[in-house]
Amino acid sequence: MSTVVQQLSLSDLSELYQIAYGGFEVDAAGWDNRQLIGTIRKNEKFNGNKLVIGQLLDYGGGQSSGGLPSSSTAYMINPQLFAKSVYSTTVLDNQSMKAARRAGTNLGAFEDATELSMQILKQSFQENIARQFFGDGTGELGEIASVVTNAPGDYSVTITAASFIEAHWIRNDLLNVASSTDLFLVSDINLSTRVIRLLRQNGSHVPLAGEKIYKQKSKDNEMFGLKGVCDTTSGQLYGVDVGYRWQATNIDAAGSGPSIKLFRQLDQEMRFNSRGVLPTDYIFSHTQLRLFEDSEDAKSIIWIEPTVAPEREAGSQVAAVKLNGRTVRIQWSPYCPEDRIYAINRNKVSLELRPDSIDRGEDCGGFIENGDSIFFPLHVSGTPIDSFAMFYSTYGNFFINPTFTGCIDGLATS
Repeated sequence: MSTVVQQLSLSDLSELYQIAYGGFEVDAAGWDNRQLIGTIRKNEKFNGNKLVIGQLLDYGGGQSSGGLPSSSTAYMINPQLFAKSVYSTTVLDNQSMKAARRAGTNLGAFEDATELSMQILKQSFQENIARQFFGDGTGELGEIASVVTNAPGDYSVTITAASFIEAHWIRNDLLNVASSTDLFLVSDINLSTRVIRLLRQNGSHVPLAGEKIYKQKSKDNEMFGLKGVCDTTSGQLYGVDVGYRWQATNIDAAGSGPSIKLFRQLDQEMRFNSRGVLPTDYIFSHTQLRLFEDSEDAKSIIWIEPTVAPEREAGSQVAAVKLNGRTVRIQWSPYCPEDRIYAINRNKVSLELRPDSIDRGEDCGGFIENGDSIFFPLHVSGTPIDSFAMFYSTYGNFFINPTFTGCIDGLATS
């Protein structure tokens, strides 16, 4: 489940240190997911093969009037989690590391290459975590509607409208198609036509219509997120049979737009399932937040200046609405499907992690260490090469309690 950041070469860094730049812009490279990731509790107590959680759903019998009652067992379930490994990787060659150091009169050497690589690596990792929070564990990025062969190994694939989420696609990302382990490089992205140009890096797989695209090595091997919880209406969820008070509450909007009336309806339908413990947060797609802001109900919005990155819109725009006598936070994410709104209780959502998995603060992961270093010398067929790799990782899974989770699906998108 790695996200590979393209290696910084000496020629790239030569441009950096030969020119006296006035600054270095990184905001355009990715989304700011700090508000979302900060919402998710991190618990470093995931020991052993699986994590078993106890949840009491009903007290059972033992109640009566007029005489002593018979007792019965309380109704308790045991959801189970299995840890997933999530990685981001970057490579930097030794000469580039030295060439980009701030030294002497190298006015252009404004950014140490190592510091830059670490910054990119951690940002890439956070995006991987945020994307998986909205996923279903399959790792699917989108489904292919059609394929045009530009040349052998060079394909322009159109992604179906129903599966297309803009934030899933990254230039220079390395992907797998269907069950193949062949790597495909994303060389171009046309967001308006949903066309992704893929260059095969190895193997012989040819993409076909109907096949699905995944992050490399990630097919059916990602953490289980909101889509998985809300779309599971039969079978098992976290190893427990879906049924009485153990499934998310879903509402079909039937093409209507987001509204306070619809939120109140979801609240009312969740109330019995959750015994009155209702959502603290509604998470919108960018489209649903726009439609809500354009609607008559926009007058209900209470805008809150975020404490984290107030200058950034993506992931840090926070507001609230009054709903059934309480204040509910609303926010949006680029990874939320366009026609959906998710309702969560932030006290019932957690990222269950292996002990000592995270660096510090709100980070969800940490560097893999090589002794006292975070640099791993690279080898090709046992022969050392003059480059080093850094890895950022975490080991765990989301626990999104379906009893306290809701979804409004089928919303209007225009």
